[in-house]
Amino acid sequence: MPSRRRKGERPIDKSQFYRPYDSTHPVAHAISTGSRWFLAWQFQYGFSDARLVKQLGMSPGRLRQLDQDAPILPAEVDALAAAYGVQPSDIIASLPDPEMLLKE
Repeated sequence: MPSRRRKGERPIDKSQFYRPYDSTHPVAHAISTGSRWFLAWQFQYGFSDARLVKQLGMSPGRLRQLDQDAPILPAEVDALAAAYGVQPSDIIASLPDPEMLLKE
């Protein structure tokens, strides 16, 4: 797929926008007002299902399982964190139950 930048433009360094997950994070706010953890991350970063499927290599069915609070593997946490430009610990902190994180 060709780059969407125009000639001479530089890519944006998204690391400058990183914000550690805490109770004031927008995802935490979405979760506290009723959103599920997976959709809160997805909506915060504006990722469609199709983009996540392509970027993560997960099936659409697996994305729906995660949306329904299915247990998650550490490799999936790492992949989601990389896609969103956050730390895996941020994703883990947003899980409604720490037992959802499976051991590989």
